[in-house]
Amino acid sequence: MNPTQKSTSNNGTYFRLLCYLIPYWRRTLLVLLLSAISACIAVLPIQILGIVVDEIKIADKLIKNTDTSQQVDDFNSDSLGDKQISQIPLSKPLLTASSYVHDHLFGDYDSTIFMLIFLGISFLVMHTFGSGITMAHGYITTELGQRLVYDLRNQLYGHIQRFHLNYFENNKTGDIMSRLMNDVNALEQAIVGPVITFITDMFKFAWIIYFCMKLDWQLTSIVLFVCPFISLCTYNFGKRIRKIFRTLRQKTGDLNSLIQDNISGIRVIASFAKEPEELERFKQKNYENYFLHVRILRLLHTMRPIVDLITEVGAVVVICFGGYKVLQGQLSAGTFVIFFPYLQMMYGPITGLTRFYNQVQRAIASTERVFEVLDTPADLADAPNAFDLPKVHGTVEFRNIHFMYDNGSEVLSDINIKALPGQMIAFVGPSGSGKTTLTNLIPRFYDPNKGDIIIDGNNIKDVTLQSLRKQMAMVLQETFLFNDTVKVNIAYARPDASEKEIEEAAMAANAHEFIVELTNGYDSLIGERGVKLSGGQKQRIAIARAILANPRILILDEATSSVDTETEQLIQNAIYRLVKNRTTFVIAHRLSTILHADLIVVLENGRIVETGHHQELLTHGGLYKKLFEMQFNADEMRSPKPDAIEPVVTHEDQFIELDEPTQEQKWP
Repeated sequence: MNPTQKSTSNNGTYFRLLCYLIPYWRRTLLVLLLSAISACIAVLPIQILGIVVDEIKIADKLIKNTDTSQQVDDFNSDSLGDKQISQIPLSKPLLTASSYVHDHLFGDYDSTIFMLIFLGISFLVMHTFGSGITMAHGYITTELGQRLVYDLRNQLYGHIQRFHLNYFENNKTGDIMSRLMNDVNALEQAIVGPVITFITDMFKFAWIIYFCMKLDWQLTSIVLFVCPFISLCTYNFGKRIRKIFRTLRQKTGDLNSLIQDNISGIRVIASFAKEPEELERFKQKNYENYFLHVRILRLLHTMRPIVDLITEVGAVVVICFGGYKVLQGQLSAGTFVIFFPYLQMMYGPITGLTRFYNQVQRAIASTERVFEVLDTPADLADAPNAFDLPKVHGTVEFRNIHFMYDNGSEVLSDINIKALPGQMIAFVGPSGSGKTTLTNLIPRFYDPNKGDIIIDGNNIKDVTLQSLRKQMAMVLQETFLFNDTVKVNIAYARPDASEKEIEEAAMAANAHEFIVELTNGYDSLIGERGVKLSGGQKQRIAIARAILANPRILILDEATSSVDTETEQLIQNAIYRLVKNRTTFVIAHRLSTILHADLIVVLENGRIVETGHHQELLTHGGLYKKLFEMQFNADEMRSPKPDAIEPVVTHEDQFIELDEPTQEQKWP
């Protein structure tokens, strides 16, 4: 079963996502409390508007009545207008407070004018207080959301680092980057922002229902009748949107992978003049993203008008039924006035549910992609009882090693080798014989399907990866350097190394001379993957990095086959210094470089077919001798005498001389 199926339902996936809030539960509770307070404050100022309308209406009646005694009777009587005012929950406390302040502090002023001023100030105070709560709510919510993104991205990146190398071989770099950056960013937009907004809307919805029921339960019940239709519409559109979002995330990963490949391989693209073809590939991938975005936006632009149309039904109910009740004296004018903004605020959370559901669907599409990575087993995790590997002497033993990749093809079979401290073991064989795979087992980039690797008597599966890998170094044929200074790249394994130690390592690697000629010397930036350096220069910096690390075990993928003779000699001299007194495993490309190896292991089809010293293997007359003679003959052919040059016939039957052209032959 695919591990990604652990979270099969939307609810399960989203609940798992919300669990990341648990470490911040105090802050989350504070946000919820502020949400409840801000929701309540948001619905209160509207009631002041209704109170003002009713009070102005009463004042107008008093002004029109010329009988003073009748004015008093109208104002104090238990009339219908008095009942209407009492329907607004805030009317009694605010009018009581206004009357108290007027009587004790401002008795000389007209009571009606003072009451209007008091209500206006109350309206402003409520909004000011609400704004303060909203600001505090926003600050905490933003910090909480970014903290969750920080934690989740750290967890995801840490988990990725524990994968087998075959995970990276089977997955696109751009897609992994898209999950780590784009998808994690999308989660912040779903965990905190929409969730807190949704909770605030639900609090607001509850307060509005409470107040509307107190105002007129019959009208409120009729208005609520349209809510299920809004929810049903939201659900149906959301299902379709989620499906498209999932595809969109995958296509975004594909586009990122294409961009990453093209930027990394821009020299190859330019050298073959393939820019038009690559542009067409990019346009195709970009169009797929464009098309999916258009589909999503069309659904959203279709859904919103439909939801708005349904909500307008509620407005029609308020106009017709509410207006009728006002005419019948069953509802005050102020209550009727505040019902309209309350109606919009009531449907706001429902339409907000639409927005929230869409954001959740988008987040779930990203969440599933993130959890796919987190649910992929990190097979190279330390054993529960793993211990740190003590400082090693360098005895390395392969015991009955068998290895196959996930596709079932066996790469190594019954490998048994023992290297003593300070020895050089060279692996030789045709391409695909398992040389690189065998060396990748030593630092546990992979684990063998059967058999064990023992270092100084310790099974490498029983020790921590950190302690194992800190005692070895690798110099690979395809050198990787970071986009930083020369100094940082050399000191990568030992960031605390002094400048003197860094320079000594560079000198031992025959790199110091060209480094000091760079613009800023050791502080020169070398570009992405060391693009500003030649192949030989990059190789010597990698050797300096290994020398400074001072490992007891060295894995060397010899890389002198593609450099000129002078550079090759410099690299070979550096390698001789590097391997001294270290247990060294060499993948030999040029057999002339391993003539003095302590043991040469010849591999074919994942099996050891020969072992011995150089002369022993030549005398034996097996595969090694065949490979050596083939390479010797090839080297002879690559270095012909001037009078032995053979022309090369191209597909256009044009002859191109292989030696340096004469003045007449030079290109114009």
